[in-house]
Amino acid sequence: MDILFDAPNIDQNAWGAINGCEAASLLEGLHYQNKLTEVNYGEFLKMMPIDQSGNPYRGFGGSPYRNQSGKFEAIFVKPLSDWAAQYTTFRDISDLGIEAIYDSIRKGEPVVAYVTVHFEEPEIQRYPFGDVAINNHAVLVDGLTDSQVHVSDPIDGSYFLDKEKFAHIQQSRKMALSLLK
Repeated sequence: MDILFDAPNIDQNAWGAINGCEAASLLEGLHYQNKLTEVNYGEFLKMMPIDQSGNPYRGFGGSPYRNQSGKFEAIFVKPLSDWAAQYTTFRDISDLGIEAIYDSIRKGEPVVAYVTVHFEEPEIQRYPFGDVAINNHAVLVDGLTDSQVHVSDPIDGSYFLDKEKFAHIQQSRKMALSLLK
């Protein structure tokens, strides 16, 4: 059974945001749900919770527009879900395995999935808050076939990707947020 939501894609680089893929992926999902449709990506970035210490476990660590020494420019699942709660209902499916992502898609629920840029192997680096993939990235999963997933990628656009490649990279990260109907 082929499923494709065809969520709108946000090109974060077109907005000058070299970081902020999590916000773009979340907004893609919200726009798919017909929520916050009057809010564009630039406005949404201004609404994003920022952690001044640069800890992505507490908020976005730094600036979406530039890299800052000692900061990790990302926002991880807990603060992202706290932010998402203002606009939609969700379920943190981070530790439930790859089938939880596929089940969400089958239910008509897009998923913000943490992966790596271009689905390359994670490059791990140590920060005061822990070891993290410095090639961190997030996409919106918005489709599924027997052998592929469809993603709306804020860097590379919308495309189908082999399920095995997707699962390998996503499960190395183990962070995902399902946006409920």
